[in-house]
Amino acid sequence: MICYVDMEHQKALPGAEKRAVHQAYCTDVRLRLEEICGDACLVRNYKCITQQWLWESEVKALIISGNTTEWAEYDEADLLKMSRIIRNAELPILGVCGGCQLIAMAHGSSLGPIRRLEEGEEDPCEGYAPGYVKEWGFVPVHILKSDPLFDGLGEEPRFLAAHYWEVKTIPPGFELLAFSDDCRIQAIKRIGKPVYGTQFHPEAYTEGHVGHRSWLIDLVYPGGYTEKQADGHRLLANFFLASGVLE
Repeated sequence: MICYVDMEHQKALPGAEKRAVHQAYCTDVRLRLEEICGDACLVRNYKCITQQWLWESEVKALIISGNTTEWAEYDEADLLKMSRIIRNAELPILGVCGGCQLIAMAHGSSLGPIRRLEEGEEDPCEGYAPGYVKEWGFVPVHILKSDPLFDGLGEEPRFLAAHYWEVKTIPPGFELLAFSDDCRIQAIKRIGKPVYGTQFHPEAYTEGHVGHRSWLIDLVYPGGYTEKQADGHRLLANFFLASGVLE
């Protein structure tokens, strides 16, 4: 079994409608991960994750989700608990967007907004973090260092980005694998450990079918998006291969 850690704070889910949308998104991600790794995937809220539970449940790998809530809103004890699990790295870990930021924070890196919008710059989503530059949409990611995570993806794969915060410094003991035009730290790996962080969202891939888009793709492309962007699927398969989950 693998575990998808839901890092979203309850503050972001104030009503039944938002909770239902979030639950549907988590279910979509769970089904995608199960299809790729060929094993069961359990979605579990970050508050319920403990090292003891991971041992007892024989979890093979952790996928740590993104989040829309500011980190300052989280209970410090919950973040410390997750940070200990991340630093111990007893399992392969892939942190996605906010999950990547959490991995970086756990190892002492600083985070912050990309930058403020300059006069005349367009805001792609004015309802989210107005006034800040956002990396928004399927963007090319430039590979700096060869790694099994990017096997078969070429020099500039495309992944969905939806964020305005970023990791500002490479964590000690990590190496930088990739960057993009607007974000200097797009993918990191812990040296000697199968612990990865991606600022982009590999789970939000699309195979060109209208019925197989994620909530996140619909959010970023409210007018619709049906083009095939399957690099995220390949990256996730690569992670499961590199971590020994997929044989």
